[in-house]
Amino acid sequence: MKIALVGGTGDIGTGFAVRWAANHEIIIGSRKAEKAEESARVVMQTLDQVGRVCGTDNASAIAASDVVVLCIPFENIPSVTLDLKDCYSHQLVISPIVPMRYNGRFFQYCPPPEGSAALQAKSMLPDGTRIVSAFHTICAAALQAKERELIADTLLCGDDCQAIKLAAGLAREIKSLRPLEIGPLETSPLAESLTPMLLNAARKNKIKDAGIRIVSERE
Repeated sequence: MKIALVGGTGDIGTGFAVRWAANHEIIIGSRKAEKAEESARVVMQTLDQVGRVCGTDNASAIAASDVVVLCIPFENIPSVTLDLKDCYSHQLVISPIVPMRYNGRFFQYCPPPEGSAALQAKSMLPDGTRIVSAFHTICAAALQAKERELIADTLLCGDDCQAIKLAAGLAREIKSLRPLEIGPLETSPLAESLTPMLLNAARKNKIKDAGIRIVSERE
Protein backbone atom coordinates (compact mmCIF):
# COMPACT_ATOMS: atom_id res chain seq x y z
CA MET A 1 0.00 0.00 0.00
CA LYS A 2 0.88 3.65 -0.20
CA ILE A 3 0.83 5.09 3.32
CA ALA A 4 0.84 8.86 3.86
CA LEU A 5 2.25 9.96 7.20
CA VAL A 6 0.71 13.42 7.38
CA GLY A 7 2.83 15.70 9.53
CA GLY A 8 5.18 12.74 9.61
CA THR A 9 8.50 14.49 10.16
CA GLY A 10 8.36 14.07 13.95
CA ASP A 11 9.23 11.09 16.12
CA ILE A 12 5.98 9.16 15.72
CA GLY A 13 5.90 9.65 11.95
CA THR A 14 9.48 8.53 11.41
CA GLY A 15 8.79 5.58 13.70
CA PHE A 16 5.92 4.40 11.52
CA ALA A 17 8.07 4.95 8.41
CA VAL A 18 10.87 2.80 9.81
CA ARG A 19 8.46 0.01 10.75
CA TRP A 20 6.37 -0.10 7.56
CA ALA A 21 8.83 0.79 4.77
CA ALA A 22 9.80 -2.85 4.17
CA ASN A 23 6.29 -3.76 3.03
CA HIS A 24 4.76 -0.50 1.82
CA GLU A 25 5.51 2.71 -0.02
CA ILE A 26 5.81 5.44 2.61
CA ILE A 27 5.01 9.08 1.79
CA ILE A 28 6.05 11.50 4.52
CA GLY A 29 4.01 14.69 4.41
CA SER A 30 4.64 18.13 5.85
CA ARG A 31 3.43 21.69 5.32
CA LYS A 32 6.79 22.25 3.60
CA ALA A 33 7.80 19.63 1.05
CA GLU A 34 11.51 20.32 1.66
CA LYS A 35 11.19 19.35 5.32
CA ALA A 36 9.42 16.11 4.39
CA GLU A 37 12.05 15.28 1.78
CA GLU A 38 14.83 15.72 4.35
CA SER A 39 12.97 13.51 6.83
CA ALA A 40 12.60 10.84 4.14
CA ARG A 41 16.34 10.94 3.48
CA VAL A 42 17.07 10.44 7.18
CA VAL A 43 14.70 7.48 7.35
CA MET A 44 16.28 5.90 4.29
CA GLN A 45 19.70 6.24 5.91
CA THR A 46 18.33 4.51 9.01
CA LEU A 47 17.05 1.70 6.80
CA ASP A 48 20.35 1.47 4.88
CA GLN A 49 18.44 2.43 1.72
CA VAL A 50 16.18 -0.63 2.00
CA GLY A 51 12.56 0.40 1.49
CA ARG A 52 10.57 3.05 -0.32
CA VAL A 53 10.26 6.37 1.48
CA CYS A 54 9.73 9.78 -0.08
CA GLY A 55 8.66 13.21 1.16
CA THR A 56 6.27 15.84 -0.17
CA ASP A 57 3.65 18.34 0.99
CA ASN A 58 0.65 17.06 2.97
CA ALA A 59 -1.88 17.58 0.18
CA SER A 60 0.15 15.59 -2.34
CA ALA A 61 0.85 12.85 0.20
CA ILE A 62 -2.86 12.41 0.98
CA ALA A 63 -3.94 12.41 -2.66
CA ALA A 64 -1.40 9.72 -3.60
CA SER A 65 -2.13 7.36 -0.69
CA ASP A 66 -4.28 4.38 0.23
CA VAL A 67 -3.88 4.98 3.98
CA VAL A 68 -3.46 8.30 5.78
CA VAL A 69 -1.99 8.37 9.30
CA LEU A 70 -2.50 11.68 11.10
CA CYS A 71 0.86 12.20 12.86
CA ILE A 72 0.01 15.68 14.12
CA PRO A 73 -0.77 17.51 17.36
CA PHE A 74 -4.46 17.76 18.19
CA GLU A 75 -4.67 21.48 17.40
CA ASN A 76 -3.56 20.84 13.80
CA ILE A 77 -6.47 18.56 12.89
CA PRO A 78 -8.33 21.19 10.81
CA SER A 79 -5.24 21.96 8.71
CA VAL A 80 -4.94 18.35 7.46
CA THR A 81 -8.65 17.45 7.30
CA LEU A 82 -11.02 20.34 6.64
CA ASP A 83 -8.45 22.48 4.79
CA LEU A 84 -7.38 19.52 2.62
CA LYS A 85 -10.83 17.92 2.29
CA ASP A 86 -10.65 17.79 -1.51
CA CYS A 87 -7.55 15.54 -1.33
CA TYR A 88 -9.50 12.71 0.31
CA SER A 89 -11.46 10.16 -1.66
CA HIS A 90 -11.04 6.44 -0.89
CA GLN A 91 -8.35 6.52 1.81
CA LEU A 92 -8.50 4.84 5.19
CA VAL A 93 -7.60 7.42 7.84
CA ILE A 94 -5.87 6.34 11.06
CA SER A 95 -5.83 8.71 14.03
CA PRO A 96 -3.32 8.25 16.86
CA ILE A 97 -4.05 11.83 18.00
CA VAL A 98 -4.64 12.57 21.69
CA PRO A 99 -6.10 15.90 22.88
CA MET A 100 -4.30 16.56 26.14
CA ARG A 101 -2.35 19.18 28.04
CA TYR A 102 0.10 19.42 30.92
CA ASN A 103 -1.18 21.71 33.67
CA GLY A 104 2.15 22.01 35.46
CA ARG A 105 1.43 19.05 37.74
CA PHE A 106 0.04 16.28 35.55
CA PHE A 107 -1.25 15.46 32.06
CA GLN A 108 -4.98 15.85 31.43
CA TYR A 109 -7.22 14.47 28.71
CA CYS A 110 -9.02 17.40 27.05
CA PRO A 111 -11.49 16.09 24.45
CA PRO A 112 -13.19 18.45 21.98
CA PRO A 113 -16.98 18.92 21.82
CA GLU A 114 -17.21 15.97 19.39
CA GLY A 115 -15.97 13.68 22.18
CA SER A 116 -12.55 12.64 20.87
CA ALA A 117 -9.84 13.62 18.39
CA ALA A 118 -10.91 10.82 16.05
CA LEU A 119 -14.55 11.93 16.08
CA GLN A 120 -13.51 15.51 15.41
CA ALA A 121 -11.34 14.42 12.49
CA LYS A 122 -14.25 12.39 11.08
CA SER A 123 -16.54 15.43 11.29
CA MET A 124 -14.10 17.39 9.11
CA LEU A 125 -13.54 14.71 6.47
CA PRO A 126 -15.78 13.88 3.49
CA ASP A 127 -18.91 11.88 4.28
CA GLY A 128 -18.23 8.16 4.23
CA THR A 129 -14.52 8.43 5.06
CA ARG A 130 -13.39 5.35 6.95
CA ILE A 131 -11.47 6.25 10.08
CA VAL A 132 -9.84 4.08 12.74
CA SER A 133 -8.57 5.38 16.08
CA ALA A 134 -5.35 3.53 17.04
CA PHE A 135 -1.70 3.63 18.20
CA HIS A 136 -2.28 6.15 21.03
CA THR A 137 -0.10 4.51 23.70
CA ILE A 138 2.87 3.52 21.51
CA CYS A 139 6.20 4.99 22.62
CA ALA A 140 7.72 6.93 19.73
CA ALA A 141 11.30 6.20 20.79
CA ALA A 142 10.62 2.47 20.89
CA LEU A 143 8.82 2.66 17.54
CA GLN A 144 11.86 4.26 15.90
CA ALA A 145 14.13 1.40 17.01
CA LYS A 146 13.15 -0.91 14.14
CA GLU A 147 14.49 -4.15 15.67
CA ARG A 148 12.98 -3.55 19.07
CA GLU A 149 10.04 -5.62 20.29
CA LEU A 150 7.33 -3.37 21.70
CA ILE A 151 5.57 -6.16 23.68
CA ALA A 152 2.49 -3.98 23.96
CA ASP A 153 -1.11 -3.66 22.83
CA THR A 154 -2.78 -1.00 20.72
CA LEU A 155 -6.51 -0.43 21.06
CA LEU A 156 -8.51 -0.02 17.85
CA CYS A 157 -11.83 1.80 17.51
CA GLY A 158 -13.81 2.03 14.29
CA ASP A 159 -17.13 1.54 12.53
CA ASP A 160 -15.94 -0.33 9.42
CA CYS A 161 -14.90 -3.98 9.77
CA GLN A 162 -12.55 -3.93 6.78
CA ALA A 163 -10.91 -0.72 8.00
CA ILE A 164 -10.33 -2.28 11.43
CA LYS A 165 -8.87 -5.38 9.78
CA LEU A 166 -6.48 -3.29 7.68
CA ALA A 167 -5.32 -1.21 10.67
CA ALA A 168 -4.86 -4.38 12.73
CA GLY A 169 -2.70 -5.83 9.96
CA LEU A 170 -0.46 -2.76 10.02
CA ALA A 171 -0.17 -3.07 13.80
CA ARG A 172 0.94 -6.71 13.50
CA GLU A 173 3.78 -5.66 11.18
CA ILE A 174 5.34 -3.90 14.18
CA LYS A 175 7.29 -6.50 16.13
CA SER A 176 5.33 -7.91 19.11
CA LEU A 177 2.59 -5.24 18.92
CA ARG A 178 -0.87 -6.76 19.41
CA PRO A 179 -4.00 -5.00 18.07
CA LEU A 180 -7.15 -5.28 20.19
CA GLU A 181 -10.51 -4.01 18.97
CA ILE A 182 -12.56 -2.29 21.67
CA GLY A 183 -15.61 -1.02 19.80
CA PRO A 184 -16.98 1.61 17.39
CA LEU A 185 -15.38 4.99 16.85
CA GLU A 186 -17.52 6.31 19.71
CA THR A 187 -15.26 4.39 22.11
CA SER A 188 -12.23 6.39 21.00
CA PRO A 189 -12.23 8.61 24.13
CA LEU A 190 -11.54 5.50 26.20
CA ALA A 191 -8.44 4.69 24.16
CA GLU A 192 -7.19 8.27 23.78
CA SER A 193 -7.48 9.03 27.49
CA LEU A 194 -5.05 6.21 28.31
CA THR A 195 -2.15 8.29 26.97
CA PRO A 196 -2.14 11.00 29.67
CA MET A 197 -2.72 8.31 32.29
CA LEU A 198 0.28 6.38 30.97
CA LEU A 199 2.46 9.51 30.89
CA ASN A 200 1.52 10.36 34.47
CA ALA A 201 2.31 6.83 35.66
CA ALA A 202 5.63 6.80 33.79
CA ARG A 203 6.62 10.20 35.16
CA LYS A 204 5.73 9.45 38.78
CA ASN A 205 7.30 5.99 38.80
CA LYS A 206 10.32 6.73 36.58
CA ILE A 207 9.30 4.20 33.91
CA LYS A 208 11.07 4.61 30.58
CA ASP A 209 9.30 3.90 27.26
CA ALA A 210 6.07 2.87 28.96
CA GLY A 211 3.34 1.02 27.09
CA ILE A 212 0.13 -0.88 27.80
CA ARG A 213 -0.48 -4.62 27.75
CA ILE A 214 -3.81 -6.22 28.63
CA VAL A 215 -3.34 -9.61 30.27
CA SER A 216 -5.60 -12.49 31.25
CA GLU A 217 -5.71 -13.62 34.88
CA ARG A 218 -4.31 -16.91 33.58
CA GLU A 219 -1.11 -15.30 32.26
